[in-house]
Amino acid sequence: MSRGREKNYPGYQVGTSFLLVIFVVMCLVLLGVLSLSGALRDKGYGDRMAEKTSLYYTAVSEAQHKLGEIDGAIEGIERQGKAYEQFLDEALEAVVGTDGGITVIQSGDATVLAYETAISESQNLCVELEILDPEKGEGNYKIVKWQEASVSVWKEEEPLPVLLFE
Repeated sequence: MSRGREKNYPGYQVGTSFLLVIFVVMCLVLLGVLSLSGALRDKGYGDRMAEKTSLYYTAVSEAQHKLGEIDGAIEGIERQGKAYEQFLDEALEAVVGTDGGITVIQSGDATVLAYETAISESQNLCVELEILDPEKGEGNYKIVKWQEASVSVWKEEEPLPVLLFE
């Protein structure tokens, strides 16, 4: 009697516990793949940010070097008994005599020196210095602007056809 009953069952039996184990393994594999893709994305983002930070601080170093040259040129001017206008003329001659790329801007009674240092192909570090009267004890200059600026201007190529009213 028991032999007839054994013939009705298939050769391999798959129980619910085995199906549960397969489901859990598939979930763990999926979780591993998602974790790996997230980690790779985070690594790429971190690498890009490290490169951008490195480029920024390289540009800051170059801008500070140029600022040191300007400060040295202004510091080398004899100030005793000179009017501010005469000091300013000599300072501008000395500064323009240093490395190029320095623009002189006159705005009212203030004289501003401006220069840019490239951070990347799309960004510059813009620096503006106002030359001060050293007889007033204010120092040689005041940093007016130290700012990142975009080189290119974004242009809309064509509008998206989302809602077009005519």
